[in-house]
Amino acid sequence: MKKIDENMKQKALLAARIVGYAFFYLLVLIASIFFTMSALIKSEEIDAPDVRGKSLNQAYQIAAENGLYLKKEMGNYGKQYKPLTVINQFPAPGVQVKEKSFIKVFVTTEVVEIMMPQLVGYNLKESETLLKDNNLKKRFISYMDANDVPVDFVISQSIPAGARAPEESEVDILVSRGSRTPSYIMPDVIGKRLEPVEEYFNNMGLKIAEKVRVSYPVQPGIIVGQNPSSGFQINEKARIRIEVSE
Repeated sequence: MKKIDENMKQKALLAARIVGYAFFYLLVLIASIFFTMSALIKSEEIDAPDVRGKSLNQAYQIAAENGLYLKKEMGNYGKQYKPLTVINQFPAPGVQVKEKSFIKVFVTTEVVEIMMPQLVGYNLKESETLLKDNNLKKRFISYMDANDVPVDFVISQSIPAGARAPEESEVDILVSRGSRTPSYIMPDVIGKRLEPVEEYFNNMGLKIAEKVRVSYPVQPGIIVGQNPSSGFQINEKARIRIEVSE
């Protein structure tokens, strides 16, 4: 019985010590929280400095002088701002903030980006003006035949409209040359009668610009000379000359 009583006393003493230690550490934790909160509550409040319009380096320096920290958010806020410039802040200047707190600043990116204007549907001169006004550059201009697009109007652009591109980016432009004029191969009409040859040319949209009557030992109305010669490429603007026997 004595041994049982001694064991119970030892266990009770151990339990009391554990409870005592736990209570002690709980008091320490509560005291630490109390003093920390008190220090935070009693920390000095200051007016938020104005860092708008400052460079990011200047803003860091001003924040450090006032015992504050910066949290930056980078973005593209327009070409009117220089790269790495603070354009806004939160809290606003003059608002009471605690020492060692953070001020959120909105900063322009190092590379200013431009929203690409719509060039398609404008003529070449207007497109060049749009690029210049947006601080962009024209690079290569290519031309192609296009039946449904007027001459000198832009068909496509290398950077799509609405896309963002770095300032002074170079843009390639594809421009309409208008509808292509049909071309033909000049036939050999020597020895043929004038009337069917004229009808053939008229049906093709071609005209005989000059008909010269010459003496030739054949019956009248026979073509005895032509210019251009057969095999040459011609179109509706070609000046065709034939010589006809009289």
